[in-house]
Amino acid sequence: MEEAEMGCCVCQERYDEGRPPRNLGCGHSVCTQCVQEIINRNRKCPECRRPFYATMAVALPINYPLLRLSRTLAALSLQQGAQAGPSTSSSQSASVTDAGECGAHVSRMGERCMTCNVWVCKECLVMDHVVPPDGNCHILPVSLALEEMKKTHMENISTMYLTLQGLKNEVANQISQLENNKSLHDDTLSSLREILQGELDVIQEVEAKKKEATDKMSEVDCWVESLKESEACIVQAATVRELASAKLAARVCLANVNDHIQQERERQAIFNRTMPQFGPQNLRGVLQMAKRMYVVQESEGERRWARVSVHDCLLHLHVLQHQPPPPPALIFSYWSVRSLVPQDSPSAFLDLGWGGHTHGRVYLRMLGDTARAQQFLYLCSGEKGPSYFKTRLFDVDRVGEKGEIIRGGDYENNNGTGGAAIVEGVFSGEVYLREAVAGLLVGAHERQTQRLGVFGIILSAWPHKKTDTGFGQVTSGLGTLRSAARHKPITDVTVENCGLVIPL
Repeated sequence: MEEAEMGCCVCQERYDEGRPPRNLGCGHSVCTQCVQEIINRNRKCPECRRPFYATMAVALPINYPLLRLSRTLAALSLQQGAQAGPSTSSSQSASVTDAGECGAHVSRMGERCMTCNVWVCKECLVMDHVVPPDGNCHILPVSLALEEMKKTHMENISTMYLTLQGLKNEVANQISQLENNKSLHDDTLSSLREILQGELDVIQEVEAKKKEATDKMSEVDCWVESLKESEACIVQAATVRELASAKLAARVCLANVNDHIQQERERQAIFNRTMPQFGPQNLRGVLQMAKRMYVVQESEGERRWARVSVHDCLLHLHVLQHQPPPPPALIFSYWSVRSLVPQDSPSAFLDLGWGGHTHGRVYLRMLGDTARAQQFLYLCSGEKGPSYFKTRLFDVDRVGEKGEIIRGGDYENNNGTGGAAIVEGVFSGEVYLREAVAGLLVGAHERQTQRLGVFGIILSAWPHKKTDTGFGQVTSGLGTLRSAARHKPITDVTVENCGLVIPL
């Protein structure tokens, strides 16, 4: 029995345990791997073209007698090869000029149909595999077909190599990204450890100062007791001598207590200068650790909260609101953060939005610590009650001309008729007398007593023109204000958010 008959008629590989023959039901057998390819293609026996209906190769029975014969022939071939030596084996393999016998026509298969991917004999070419122009089959002799099949397999392997190399490069990029990410987190962790250690040192210092103050409280209590004793001696004195003695002791006691008071005042002055402060850098560190930080203001049994955030390398203290913060969030007292806002030229921010979107943030710096500036800060923070939060801009004047101005801030009526002052001493002129430059923040004239809380921002300069209510200057966001001035109606433009700025 020839060796070719013990192999798959499609791939010409010998049947074995890794490539068992499957019975197609027509009497012919094909290896399991090729059966699956035939199922995926046309479900026809490659030898007799008879169809079969299995959907998976494993559903077809294994041809065990053929498998046993293949094992036996393999063993005999191995013995003959050992006896004949390598030269005989090479001559036999070189003499192979066909792909075995065609099971349908009992003739040698000397060609391969590359279109149908099967080995064929002369009769197959006549009946089933017609070349152009009458058919579409591409026929090659065995030697060329083998070379073509090798070439195809090598191309597939090469493509797979490239695909695997691409995957390897992607994984390498992921590893690089993860290493960079880890490096960033390591740096953050190192910074947080430094911040945490710094806070622990501050806590120890605070505890030490607390103990010092507690001890001093006990000393003051002792001074009070000595004064009470002196007082009691004076009250109980029954004779002139006793009174004189009590008065002398009282003078000595008062002198000692006065010395202690002077020393304590000096100690308190030093204490206040060296008291650990909660600074902007601490705030930034806390925000890095907690992600969410809020401050709470308690007044007359009412609580309001304000968010603290970092934006544009600045800390922002947002407007106070009644809605409590979402958990988890670190919460500090309002004044522990509010006290960090500088007294000299403090800044505030307004977020403007229209059409359902926030379009930009406007930063405004106060020109001195004036009553108008303080009132504007109060209305941006909401710490006195009313605020600019969710108020609307209500007017644009001199559009496209010199001195163009946009107005807002009516926290009472939202239309420009209200917005009374919330501080005393809001006047016009003197420190408020300013050139009408672009970005100047102005207020209502002191005669408009019901509108002293509203504000205006000059959008285009008015040369040689002065205003007597200027108290601030836009430092960023003038383009946002000009875009808002072009929106119609202007009353759609809303202050979506506001607050104070803490420089780092």
